[in-house]
Amino acid sequence: MTNPDAKAIHLKQAISQYGVPSILLADDSLTQQFVIKAVLQNAGFNVDCVDDGEKALAQIKHKKYDIVLMDVQMPILDGISATQQIRQQFSFDALPIIALTGDAELDDQSPALCALFNAFLLKPVDSKDLIDGILALWSPQTETSTILHQQTAVVSDNPNLVNSIVQLAQHPSFDLSGGVYEWVGEEAYLRVLNAFIRVYKPYVVAVKTGRQQALTRAEQHRFFHKLKGAAANIGAIELLKVVEYVELGGDTSFNDICNELNRVINMLEPLALSNKK
Repeated sequence: MTNPDAKAIHLKQAISQYGVPSILLADDSLTQQFVIKAVLQNAGFNVDCVDDGEKALAQIKHKKYDIVLMDVQMPILDGISATQQIRQQFSFDALPIIALTGDAELDDQSPALCALFNAFLLKPVDSKDLIDGILALWSPQTETSTILHQQTAVVSDNPNLVNSIVQLAQHPSFDLSGGVYEWVGEEAYLRVLNAFIRVYKPYVVAVKTGRQQALTRAEQHRFFHKLKGAAANIGAIELLKVVEYVELGGDTSFNDICNELNRVINMLEPLALSNKK
């Protein structure tokens, strides 16, 4: 087994040899942005974030990137359409692009998709696979051994925050073991929780006040797609189960999902408020 310290040294040597890699992340999920950015920054990479394909195209025009992480499903301009335009200017070798998708049914063996993307990662993205994938494309000459989370997580010196997250991890509705929290540390995980609340609380409020308009089938699919990834990122396993049940054709309603979402937000808000500096 490779020594963890040797892996950290290996990454530092690669950065010293090739320079700090510049990553563009295109994803309209704020929680996913926070997670991926925290993981990569803690590993020593530079990361810029945009939330749709048009903004990704604009960024690439005025800044050089080593790798693009492209969410397939985005508003305004989706990831596949954006990548088709990028490939008119940049080849595989000139600009590697990794597709991020929450759709397990996406055919990543399709010749059309393989002609666009260098690699595919299923969301919620596994931190180990993410770093290994970037290393494989960014510096092919280097060994793509995994950098363990002990080298990337930043431990907080705020005892209240640490204790609060320990209590959250003990709740049966949450499972933080082996996931995002262990990769990014307490402070970054709290930012992910705050992002989750900011994004999804308006949905709950709208349902409660009767201001939630009926969603089309496509809008519901998109909502469930994003919520499932966000729930997995924060370790909200009960919420994740409810969303997956609906996606499999279960009879749970949109209101039922919002009730579970509201329960999760009510659990998280005291933690977020009590640890604000």
